[in-house]
Amino acid sequence: MLYMSKVFDDKSRRKYGLISNFIYNMKSAKEWDKKLFWAQILMIIPNVAASLLGTYLPSRLVSDLTMKIQIPALMLELVVICGVMWICKTASEAMVEYCDFEGSFISSYYAKKFVHKIMDVDYDYLEDEEFQKVSGNAWRVARFGQGVANAVVALPLFLSQMSGVIIYGILLIQRSVLLMLITAASVVISLWLLSIARKKHAQYYEALQLSARKEGYITAQATDSAAGKDIRIYHLIDWFLEKYDASLREMGRIYGIIHDWYLFRNLSHAFLQLVMDGAAFGILAHMLAGSEITAAEFVFYVGLVSGFSLYFEGTLRQVMNFNNTSASISYLREFLEVEDSWNRGEGIGEERMEQLRKNPVKVEFRNVSFTYPGSEKPTLKNINVVIKPGEKIALIGLNGAGKTTFVKLMCGFYHPTEGEILLNDIPIKQFNREEYYSLVSVLFQDSTMLALSLDENLTGQNAEDIDRERLQNALKLSNFETVYERLSDKGATALVREINKNAIDFSGGEKQRLLFARTLYLNTPLVILDEPTAALDPIAENELYLNYGKSMENKTSVYISHRLSSTRFCDRILLLEHGEIIEEGTHESLLAGNTRYAELFEVQSQYYREESERKRKSELMDDAYQSDMAKKRGVFDE
Repeated sequence: MLYMSKVFDDKSRRKYGLISNFIYNMKSAKEWDKKLFWAQILMIIPNVAASLLGTYLPSRLVSDLTMKIQIPALMLELVVICGVMWICKTASEAMVEYCDFEGSFISSYYAKKFVHKIMDVDYDYLEDEEFQKVSGNAWRVARFGQGVANAVVALPLFLSQMSGVIIYGILLIQRSVLLMLITAASVVISLWLLSIARKKHAQYYEALQLSARKEGYITAQATDSAAGKDIRIYHLIDWFLEKYDASLREMGRIYGIIHDWYLFRNLSHAFLQLVMDGAAFGILAHMLAGSEITAAEFVFYVGLVSGFSLYFEGTLRQVMNFNNTSASISYLREFLEVEDSWNRGEGIGEERMEQLRKNPVKVEFRNVSFTYPGSEKPTLKNINVVIKPGEKIALIGLNGAGKTTFVKLMCGFYHPTEGEILLNDIPIKQFNREEYYSLVSVLFQDSTMLALSLDENLTGQNAEDIDRERLQNALKLSNFETVYERLSDKGATALVREINKNAIDFSGGEKQRLLFARTLYLNTPLVILDEPTAALDPIAENELYLNYGKSMENKTSVYISHRLSSTRFCDRILLLEHGEIIEEGTHESLLAGNTRYAELFEVQSQYYREESERKRKSELMDDAYQSDMAKKRGVFDE
């Protein structure tokens, strides 16, 4: 309950209305299972019919007995009515059970749509705070919520209840308006008291959630191995237990208040029921005593009062629950119907794409500026640069200079706030998204290994679809071939031990070479390498430099590194600072002048000389050398 209540904290006006949401969910149910759709529609008829027959049967028996009908005829009539009741009840229960069962799985249908959407939505949404709220609510609804499951039966049940109210109400009002009004009033008052209890529950929810979060945090820390060291060394067990007990006591206190409100409502409901039953029976008994109704009619109207009360209460309960159910569907729709800004329709066409894939591409940033949503200060300002076809560019800069944003714009993850980016003089907005993505491959700093085979991770393809010659070339150029060949299962080797117990774990350097091989396998005309040597030892790093020129043949490449010495093999260096390109040129030309690049290069060279000297002395002293200071002092990490 606490988990799902997060979904309904937002009291703002929702985008979709109640009726629209239920129609949407009915369509989704039909898409998920056509039988489920018809079960929702048809369950109304047998449900009400069985109830009416159950109300009619006792009065019919009393009437037959009063008229002294023959036993065989009485038994036949009883069998017929009971048989029809059984058929209606069985049909109704079967359809309700089917809807309940399939309704519990429709969340899987929505979860699948969620996963597809979250992987396909324009990337910039993933880093947008407002979208994260929308997607977070949608995921909780699809994965954990009962709202969408309940929606499958909510509308049919409402229509069934409403049909019962109308039919029973018409039958009651023909005999006594007062009888119907007393019954309706008692139900309304009872549900009004229930709504008060629920409002009080909602009022205390925030405090309850806070205590629950504290309790959950303490539990998480108690089971965490890292926190376990502090707990033991600093003797924190008693302190943790004291805080834990305090959280539990506070939760118990708040639950007690909530329980008292529901208890008050239940006691009030019992009293109202007593008053309603007494009034109804009194009116009917008076009618019976005055010969206004027969004994059979007395029994019939007692059943009508009871049935009307149940149907009326059921209708109002459904209405009270509609808000949460509708909110669940609304959150899902709001997420699933997010409009992407990337072109998803016609692009530049396959003929022009074939030409682009064959040769290195030209990339141009023309007056490009970019400001993140919610930020007043631009991250990139008026960038103008042309990367020639086949050119190897090094992009460097201090933390916060804008390198990552530059790469994301080049990848098409963001669109410029101002200006435009062109690929072979074609504005990238003219490409559809899949066309553009097929021209770019990137080795990111934070890449993910999937719980699949090694070959599937390297290629993103099933074994039968892999171009083995292209894969072998990528393995060789990335220096991952030796690692690949020594594995007993080669490309069939499983990865990610959390999922596959027989999986292989690679070292940081091996994983980096694997990711480089994956980048090369795509064989795109534009390649971006974001800190490709970050996890490599000096020998492996040097091997990558030696192979870099060969691996980037017939490609345009952008190389990002915090090590300035590693950029000398590039054709041109771009130095970003405060969102602007302040210098560009070759390694030699930038060092020759009084440049910012030369200043930074000297600072970094001095640092590496000192680090090298410390390492040499440490080895002489036979100490274990720790290089974690490099991470703390690395001026160019981003």
